[in-house]
Amino acid sequence: MSRRLLFLSTVHLSSRTKRFLMSTHHMSWPTVGGPFGDVGWIFHVDEDAAFNFGNRRLKDLWQTFAYAADKGYDLILFDEIERPIADLPVY
Repeated sequence: MSRRLLFLSTVHLSSRTKRFLMSTHHMSWPTVGGPFGDVGWIFHVDEDAAFNFGNRRLKDLWQTFAYAADKGYDLILFDEIERPIADLPVY
């Protein structure tokens, strides 16, 4: 089975979300993911979380999940050197 990886810029995450991801151990994150050194993060695209906007916390992250799920991606790698995508908000 192959998985599709979407590379996204960290500018699609708010400062609040970035602080949370940097200061919270990945085992305590509300979805499966992990730290990628000090320049980004990687996540399994959680479609259930992506489309549950009743939870306002980390809404920017859920929006990227929704975008990735809609495009058929399984994983997201947030990297500070990627270019922004026009379809997602920039913070």
